[in-house]
Amino acid sequence: MVDEAFLARWVTRLRQEEPGAVAVLLKGSYARGNPGPHSDVDFDVLTEGEPRVPYPVYLEELPGGRLLHVSVAVKQLDHWLTREDEAAYWSYSLPSEECMRLLWAKSDEVRERLTRPALQHPPGDAEMEDFVEEFGKVKNARAAGDELALRLAAQELAHLCPSLLRLINRETRVGSRLEALRAVLDLPASPPGYREDMLLCLGLSGRASMLEEVYDAARRLALGVLELLHLHSKRLASEIQPYLPEYLADGALQRYAAQQ
Repeated sequence: MVDEAFLARWVTRLRQEEPGAVAVLLKGSYARGNPGPHSDVDFDVLTEGEPRVPYPVYLEELPGGRLLHVSVAVKQLDHWLTREDEAAYWSYSLPSEECMRLLWAKSDEVRERLTRPALQHPPGDAEMEDFVEEFGKVKNARAAGDELALRLAAQELAHLCPSLLRLINRETRVGSRLEALRAVLDLPASPPGYREDMLLCLGLSGRASMLEEVYDAARRLALGVLELLHLHSKRLASEIQPYLPEYLADGALQRYAAQQ
């Protein structure tokens, strides 16, 4: 059972195994307060110098013989704090926060630096060039009849969509990968059929799909997103890569993406 006694015991153990530790934090579902019956326990151990073992993994046997996975990330404190300047890899480019609980700190100075309910992350960059390039890969794969390549490129295209659509939607901050996916699927400013096309391209529609279905979904996403952004091209000039706003405003980017 993961209770306060369990956490205190693991703090002691982790401090012994990483003598350079300056803090121990609880992360993941136990920090959020919503663990499931198969959830692991996530700790971050922060150090002054280089970690002795960066990612130790443990299995603890609980009363009754059930095994619990204890996952530990050991990172240098200053490097760990720089993550606040980076988008979370799981957030679909939305601004996000990782819930955390400080269990132990070596000093008041360290405690002051880490006392917060969550680690905040900025949104990811608006990847318009990669988005258009990925749709080119979708078209190449279709021309070659390479179904695996088409599905892979369509999946990446769908992952990039939210980095652009977030620019014309109200900001939504997310706290987990599933929460991020649900948020991007429900973006109100999106092309017609967006949710269904996203699920199809991501391979999450829950049904079998044909190659042409995936291609059509990817095409609707690509052209639909560009058309929406075209309406806001002047306002978005500072958000996307140089020269692309001009191509978006005069329609050249849309024509490039649409050409067969």
